Amino acid sequence: LSSCLKMVKSGSLFALVAVVLVAVSGSDAVSKVFECCKTVTSKKIIEPILEYRVQRKNPPCVNAVIFQTQSGLYCINGRAHWVQAKIVELE
Repeated sequence: LSSCLKMVKSGSLFALVAVVLVAVSGSDAVSKVFECCKTVTSKKIIEPILEYRVQRKNPPCVNAVIFQTQSGLYCINGRAHWVQAKIVELE
């Protein structure tokens, strides 16, 4: 009976630690809304672009130029005719 109680206590401790780890790691995942571009467009962005970054293909993510605007992120095809000029302008 004593050994059963020790197993229950250690099992409870394990469960508590597992819940805390999920809560801590989950809070980070919730705050991170954008992971990567999985599709791109060539459509020109008409609002002001604040900054950009280049994303390399790493499935399920695709090659993309990610432009940041006041309203959010845009996943753009790096081969679109207007993209290279915009990158030069931002640098």
